[in-house]
Amino acid sequence: MKQACLLALTICLTILCGCSKSAKCEEKFTGWKTVCLAASGHSIEAEVTASDDDKVCEYTLLYTQNAEGETVRVIAPELIADITARISDKEVSLSYDGAILDTGSALKENLSPLMALPTLMKVIEEGHLENSWSETKDGTELNVTELEMPDGTEITLWQSGQDMTPVYADVTSSGKVRVKIEITKFENTED
Repeated sequence: MKQACLLALTICLTILCGCSKSAKCEEKFTGWKTVCLAASGHSIEAEVTASDDDKVCEYTLLYTQNAEGETVRVIAPELIADITARISDKEVSLSYDGAILDTGSALKENLSPLMALPTLMKVIEEGHLENSWSETKDGTELNVTELEMPDGTEITLWQSGQDMTPVYADVTSSGKVRVKIEITKFENTED
């Protein structure tokens, strides 16, 4: 009987410690989100890989959001470098000598490589926090947060455990990772 009580107590303490860690990770994310969203703008450079059953698309993109709106500029591949997309609620317009950016074949519009970084910011802003924890990757402690939108779009965001700088994100749809984002620069900007 005594052993059963000890075992039950140990299990409860283990669960409570896990909940405490999760709550701390959620608190860190929520604090970072508040500071991030208070900034007047953002600049994100990232390697974006989108895939579906037919193909894989890889781009290096620079996302900028400020008082003038949102833009996504292609840095690589070189063939389409400097194509810039201006994004509004109603449309996406491309500019650069009439070239057209391939946004991924059967991918939903908001899961295309072009829309990956704007979608990331929208989910950070509006997504429901589903879960949060910490893990270690390559000797670096990371805070991991899962966010979900009402339309079912899910993002898992990995952030540096030290300063909460975003480093990776996966965009999931229908239970499959559709877009992988490796963030090389994430800055809050002021106008």
